[in-house]
Amino acid sequence: MMKSRGFTLVEIVIVISIVVVCGVVIADLFIGQNRLYKVETAELNVTSDARVALDDIDNYVRQANRVLDNSGAYITGAQVLVLQIQSINASNQLIPATFDNVVYYLTGPELYREVFPHNASSRLGGTKQLASHVNGLAFTYNNVSNALVTEVSTNITTQEDAGIQTRAITISSKSTLRNY
Repeated sequence: MMKSRGFTLVEIVIVISIVVVCGVVIADLFIGQNRLYKVETAELNVTSDARVALDDIDNYVRQANRVLDNSGAYITGAQVLVLQIQSINASNQLIPATFDNVVYYLTGPELYREVFPHNASSRLGGTKQLASHVNGLAFTYNNVSNALVTEVSTNITTQEDAGIQTRAITISSKSTLRNY
């Protein structure tokens, strides 16, 4: 009786086939999970961008005394909002008859807020990027005359490409100016 040593060709082919099938299944699971991760991350990004931007706009609209026609190079319109907000001192108390200007505007897919404080104001000036995936922005006003506007409606659409899918969300709000 002879003892066999090693494996037969059939055994080796079967083992290699099993290893290849397992490798393909594992690779497919990994690729699928990676796609799902990208889609879910894009969903979170667009939702977060839209919500943060809309909350910021609503907050300043509620503080605003009025909508201005312009502030420097910025003119109030469908994609630009110029607000007049009462200035504050170092104790966060309102300074009578002194105002800061706040401007919201879209540059490409990026939404910015720029604050122009009065010299007497303690409010910090500067530019802040609120969202980076904006696909659409629309401000609408309840009056044609900016001086008579009491409500501002805001629609923001954010969108991000997640490889095989594009994730987008549109959210809206309506805010009333201070003292109305």
